[in-house]
Amino acid sequence: MKKLFGILAVAGLLIFTGCFDTVQESTIKDDGSGVFVSTTDMGKLLGMLKMFMGDKEEMKDLEKMVKDTTIYLKNLKDSLKNLTDAEKKLMDKGTLKILMNMPDEKFSLNFSFPFTQPADLNTINSILKKTRQDVMSDQLKKLKPGELGTDTKDKDDENPLLGGLDSEGKSNEVDDYYNYKYEKGKISKKLNKEMHAKIADDKSLTTMKEMSQMGVSSTMKTIINLPKPAKKAEGKGVKLSNDRKKITIEGTLDDFFEDASYFEYEIEY
Repeated sequence: MKKLFGILAVAGLLIFTGCFDTVQESTIKDDGSGVFVSTTDMGKLLGMLKMFMGDKEEMKDLEKMVKDTTIYLKNLKDSLKNLTDAEKKLMDKGTLKILMNMPDEKFSLNFSFPFTQPADLNTINSILKKTRQDVMSDQLKKLKPGELGTDTKDKDDENPLLGGLDSEGKSNEVDDYYNYKYEKGKISKKLNKEMHAKIADDKSLTTMKEMSQMGVSSTMKTIINLPKPAKKAEGKGVKLSNDRKKITIEGTLDDFFEDASYFEYEIEY
């Protein structure tokens, strides 16, 4: 039991320090409505569990686990804290697809939010910041049903899922270091320089950097599908499609630590 908790401590650290691959895709229509999809790939987490556990007895239940389900976020909103009325309204139409296939080492969360105007993307980003870690934590606890509950009575067995959290129970993510702005015909992402100046004091980001140096890095990809060709698409990491309707920004944690401005962009269409 304690050995399993030790391995899940590593898994929990991956989750709460943001060491996973993400793809965020926004598709905007002519009338300003659209859909935002955020996919978090944590397949490396299952690979680490297999590598560390090997043929241990505790792996027998896990190694056969296969899960593919869709959750309507409106059923979760009342159990989540600090949501505004605007955030709850957008969650009414949102969905979460969970795919876990231990034999194939696949583990992903796919959030999907329809929106009516580009400004809603600010609210969606806020929802993800407030809920993603909680949802991932909840799913990780279910890797070993009946043994990884939160009501552990043994004080010596601390919950490994809390590793990497700050004093308020959350860890910072890379996205927290940027300010987003969504308007009709304009989209931008700018580095919060004041916050970035204090990055050395951020324990979770320090852990992310250490893990990246150990080879446990992550990729971060943003895709923006526009309703018309872009008039302006600026940014160090910006790649524009031939028809100027698709913007892609892709990089790694190493890119962030070397030059955080790499992920900035300014788009007009």
